[in-house]
Amino acid sequence: MVGATLIDGNGGSPVKDTSIVVRNGVIEEVGNRKSVRLVDSIQTIDISGFYLMPSLIDSHVHFGGFGSANPSDWGAESESLQAIRAVAKARKMLDYGFTTVRSGGGALKFDIDLRKAVEEGTIIGPRIMACGLRLCRSGASEAPVGTVDGVEEIRKAIRKLIGQNIDHIKFVSTGAGMSETDRLEDVHFSMEEMRTIMDEAHMVGLKVMCHATNMRAIRAAVELGVNTIEHCQYAEGDDLDEELCKKMAEKNIFITPTMTDHFTEPEPEKEIPKYLVNGWKRAMENGVKILLGSDVCGDAITPYGKQNIAEIKLLVDILEMTPLEAITSATKFGAEACGIANKVGTIEKGKLADLLVVSKDPTSNIDILLNKENVKYIIKEGNLVVDGVNP
Repeated sequence: MVGATLIDGNGGSPVKDTSIVVRNGVIEEVGNRKSVRLVDSIQTIDISGFYLMPSLIDSHVHFGGFGSANPSDWGAESESLQAIRAVAKARKMLDYGFTTVRSGGGALKFDIDLRKAVEEGTIIGPRIMACGLRLCRSGASEAPVGTVDGVEEIRKAIRKLIGQNIDHIKFVSTGAGMSETDRLEDVHFSMEEMRTIMDEAHMVGLKVMCHATNMRAIRAAVELGVNTIEHCQYAEGDDLDEELCKKMAEKNIFITPTMTDHFTEPEPEKEIPKYLVNGWKRAMENGVKILLGSDVCGDAITPYGKQNIAEIKLLVDILEMTPLEAITSATKFGAEACGIANKVGTIEKGKLADLLVVSKDPTSNIDILLNKENVKYIIKEGNLVVDGVNP
């Protein structure tokens, strides 16, 4: 492909009139059009006037397949119906430019099976980083599937997940606020239990993502060396202070604020509390990397595709990132958090050709990425998966 303005994902300014050579799904060369050698056997695609950037990564999704906005209805739906819906949800995210998504797990292991179906070419969808069943304590709203109590149950559950070839571990360290006995302010695992989660996962090189909605759990997770903190919410009066932020940055712990969550049913907020926004900004100022994570779980309350891409706008509108910084969060940082930065996330020699070709400059206006009509091509591993303005 020749002629495009390149946004490589590393955070640098766009570079005009570039060329990229892709062979067998891998980027072989990239650079100024004059410096890149093009041989006659290469098919040349002229995309002059377009913008070339890495495709997007959503670092927190769920393949629930729910058809209702009422959580009490979810358990009554058949697993097969939810599985069929999950296939469609995967495609919707791909259509909005997300060629990689990281699963936050669920009551069923759809993510593992979907990953396999995508990899073997049975269905079309994004690359799925799967965790299978997320780990919860008894009595949590996420229970009963994935329930573990005590060190030995945790150890056994993680080793079973490892046997299913999962990509990371997800555990729910606090309540989810979905019942009187599942309060956001409650911590659900002891330090010993959380340490076991980290030790078992890290022993085999797996990263750990942690649902955390209060400061006690956040501090414990940071102390024990979790890899990503999901939601990173806490009560007013607590504080994501500078000392804690610096410790997170030193340990390369990411935050996934899942901001679109605050505006979805059944209890949408008018705005995210200022103290939370200020805490996330303080984290950024101290070097903590922020991820794009939409927390999509079901079309009835979190429309797949639309909610995924809406999160990148909130990175700009609420956290006051520049569009270029938001793109870096949604590409390079996402790949790092998933443990696949050697494969995707930036446009560099030797990486997989996961690319977006956009008709307008998203670094001048992030809203460009919200309109599918502005996306000309979506490419995954060198293969064209969306072609034209109406995929």
